[in-house]
Amino acid sequence: MSTRAGTSTYVSVDGGGLAPTVQATATATAGGGDPAPADALGRSGDVHVWGWRTGSAPDAEDLALLDEAELRRVYRCHHPRDAAALACTRAGARRVIGGLLGVPATGVGLGHRPCPGCGARQHGPPVLLHPPLPNPLAVSLSRTEGYGMLAVCADTAVGIDVEALRPVAVEGLADVVFTERERAHVLGVPEGPVRASWHFRCWTRKEAVVKAAGTGLLGAELTRLEVYPEKPGPVRVEFRDRGGAPTWWQVHDVPLDGPWSAAVARPANVRDGPGPVYGPGRVVLHTTVPQSG
Repeated sequence: MSTRAGTSTYVSVDGGGLAPTVQATATATAGGGDPAPADALGRSGDVHVWGWRTGSAPDAEDLALLDEAELRRVYRCHHPRDAAALACTRAGARRVIGGLLGVPATGVGLGHRPCPGCGARQHGPPVLLHPPLPNPLAVSLSRTEGYGMLAVCADTAVGIDVEALRPVAVEGLADVVFTERERAHVLGVPEGPVRASWHFRCWTRKEAVVKAAGTGLLGAELTRLEVYPEKPGPVRVEFRDRGGAPTWWQVHDVPLDGPWSAAVARPANVRDGPGPVYGPGRVVLHTTVPQSG
């Protein structure tokens, strides 16, 4: 299933309970294009998020946009749905970024920063390689069964995670995932879909943070990362990597129309050029992919 191009309608979102609420809606009108061109991202302070359903098998149009390393990853997938999610998400990211920058999707190069665990560049945090930009454009990708997502922010860091809601043995994971406070909250709910939903709220918030911080799960002690699942987003979260240096992150839940849980994290304070530090802007969820050049 290919991601769709066109003029974007977008919503500003902020989490509330297990079903995050939409704060506002608007339709792009300037120039008939996307409401968040790359040169405006820094001024707005917003994080822009795109999501798309993925198919049961890889789409030829998606595969045509992937590089050799990505194609090898696709062909190594054991299940066609997993291959489709990977191909669609990587291709969708190129379409979105191309639309923001006014270049063809084929002109967008994605790579990896060094993996914080082993130093390899084959699987570290994503980075935009081409086209070159005067200011950083942070990107983060995530995929799960049936859905893929991209977050973009004119800053040095952003992290997104999406998970399909499904039965999970929460008690077996609690000792390695939850803080004591989270454990009490999640395990205090009877076993079933509601408990699983609280689990995935915790998990997506945590993974969004560690992806934004650049450490990934290998560099994180999840039982020390408190994400306050009982509180509606956004929440301000302190993260300490295994070296002990604290950083602060703002985490929003992202509402999706379907059986998925998602969260996005960005630095808790953003500096716009040489001016004063201001609080994080909105999280803007786009419903269509901008038209690339």
